[in-house]
Amino acid sequence: MVTGNGNGNHQSYQAPTDQLMRQVAAGEDWAFAQLYLSTQHAVYALLLSLVKNPATAEDLMQDTYLSIRQSVGTYIPQGKPMAWIFTIAKNLAYQELRRLSKQGAENFADHEDASGEDNISQAIDNIVLRSALTILEERERKIVLLHVAAGMKFVEIASLTETPLGTVLSSYHRAMRKLQKSVREGAVQ
Repeated sequence: MVTGNGNGNHQSYQAPTDQLMRQVAAGEDWAFAQLYLSTQHAVYALLLSLVKNPATAEDLMQDTYLSIRQSVGTYIPQGKPMAWIFTIAKNLAYQELRRLSKQGAENFADHEDASGEDNISQAIDNIVLRSALTILEERERKIVLLHVAAGMKFVEIASLTETPLGTVLSSYHRAMRKLQKSVREGAVQ
């Protein structure tokens, strides 16, 4: 049902380093490209888990990397560049959710990409993705998407989200049981 990297078209997650962040801050285009390539799946998975809309997640991902490029000089090396990147992405997602909420767009599923094509469809079957976005709790969604779509290890997810490893594992297994039950019962159209 849910497989690791789908057809294998994307690399597994590689955490960025403080050295890479210094090179990005120095204006090295190759370093920014490497940062993007090594983090894009994790950032997209996080954003998708928050906004539940592939098109919005893609837009916010672009905004995230623009913001990173503009503010990388303020990054303080502490060995946690991914946490800094996730903070930027989360802040942008929450701003967008507040903006949409003010417009009365509370049901984000209504704004789904009609084509059904998105960056994550190679890693997760559309049925499971749609189910994950609707029936899973936010923590479960985030863990499943970071593990399955971004290829992150559970220990990396635990560190990044500052959640105990046991909680990450139990949340993942609970989420998988929910998804399997949903698929068996045909609850997802």
